[in-house]
Amino acid sequence: MPGQGAGAERTLLRMGDTREQTTEIRVIHEGERAWADLVDPPGTAGTGGAEAEAFTSLDGAFQTGFWRREPDTWSFERPYDEVALILAGEADIETDGRVLTVRAGDLLVTPKGSAGTWRIKETIVKFFAIYDGG
Repeated sequence: MPGQGAGAERTLLRMGDTREQTTEIRVIHEGERAWADLVDPPGTAGTGGAEAEAFTSLDGAFQTGFWRREPDTWSFERPYDEVALILAGEADIETDGRVLTVRAGDLLVTPKGSAGTWRIKETIVKFFAIYDGG
């Protein structure tokens, strides 16, 4: 698992992983997402969550997908760059002495090396794009 915190539960594919790259355009319709339970998600309440992969580049450096997490609290340090569109729910993110609130429709940017504490108040669903190019 790369790092701690929101989104860190996912296992990013590495360059050694084999993937078939395709140029086929596809649509992932609502309700057709292949949700997988998060494995050992961080947090103090022990709530669960899930994610659904949408796309991973052949070299594994770029990944997109959906992420869902029930109310809980945990600290994180981001080991990659992530941009996420919040689709549902509400959370506070405490960082650098500030409290940032995210809700449906908000775009959340967490650069590599950023750190803080997630406090999910209402189940969060987000679409994420991660770049882990070093």
